[in-house]
Amino acid sequence: MKILILFFVTNIFLISCTSVMHNLTEEPIGEDRADTGPGDFLNDVHMATAIGVNIKKAEPELEKSHVNVNVYNSVVLLTGEVPNARLKKLAGETARKFNRVRIVHNELQERNNTSLISRANDSLITKKIQVKLRIDEDVKGRDIKIITEDSVVYMMAIITKSESDQAVHLARETSGVRRVVKIFEYKD
Repeated sequence: MKILILFFVTNIFLISCTSVMHNLTEEPIGEDRADTGPGDFLNDVHMATAIGVNIKKAEPELEKSHVNVNVYNSVVLLTGEVPNARLKKLAGETARKFNRVRIVHNELQERNNTSLISRANDSLITKKIQVKLRIDEDVKGRDIKIITEDSVVYMMAIITKSESDQAVHLARETSGVRRVVKIFEYKD
């Protein structure tokens, strides 16, 4: 139970980073042109925060939308809900403008925001998969980023094909998962 509470508190903290930055800045966040290596964790965190703020600043309606920005090795994944196709396109274009972005996977859904219950269920699915991956001897689970949105699991990693197959198998057999989307770069 303590782990579950810690997980939710951590998620709220990470989500609020973008909200705090959005409220503290008038304009979109400019690019940091420092030369950091691709895949650098801090670079990915900075990119996710800046892109999230810039999406909220791009259009007032996007500020009310449920848009998640995840970055792994400069690959951007947008998940969540927006009211229409125009805002989905605008969010994707805003993400692509950021300097070090290599590719944007725009998985935003055009519909009303999901409920808090649905989001809590997504968090639970993510945690179950993370535990399975950490226990499994054939997968380096700590290296795989898991994002769940409306029971669809997105997996981001630099991984071998055999690790990918096992990780996807473990995710698919997790209760509550509707679909698994691989956003992998293969080592082999």
